[in-house]
Amino acid sequence: MKTVTILGVDYRIGRLNAFAQMYILKRAIPVLGGLKSLYDGHDASRPEDVLEPLCAAIGGLPDESLEYVCNAALDVVDVRQPGGGWAPARSGGRLMFPDMSLLTMLSLTAHVISDNLTDFFRALPAFAEAPGATIQTSNG
Repeated sequence: MKTVTILGVDYRIGRLNAFAQMYILKRAIPVLGGLKSLYDGHDASRPEDVLEPLCAAIGGLPDESLEYVCNAALDVVDVRQPGGGWAPARSGGRLMFPDMSLLTMLSLTAHVISDNLTDFFRALPAFAEAPGATIQTSNG
């Protein structure tokens, strides 16, 4: 798991299962092209680098899709507690930290999407360039 610090708070970015990835992709596909800059050299640990491309892209999503994507992303995020332990950002469908800022929520969503869908997008050129090509995965 990757750890990121946003506005002085440490967050641990977890893994989405394959179905959650598929449903996020289904809802976010109309705007993912606008998020390409997040993968191209922006420092994703700096919220100000993430905010502009993220805000530009999400403006095109219906509210229900945006809410789904953010909630699914926060489901796999843990927040470091003052005593050193970790607590889930969301549990039982509820945000456990209601004081979380919009900037933090969108930055965490970008991290989760980037960390969980990068392999999928890297695999796409293999399909486009070589019909019948297979992708090597760690599962064999």
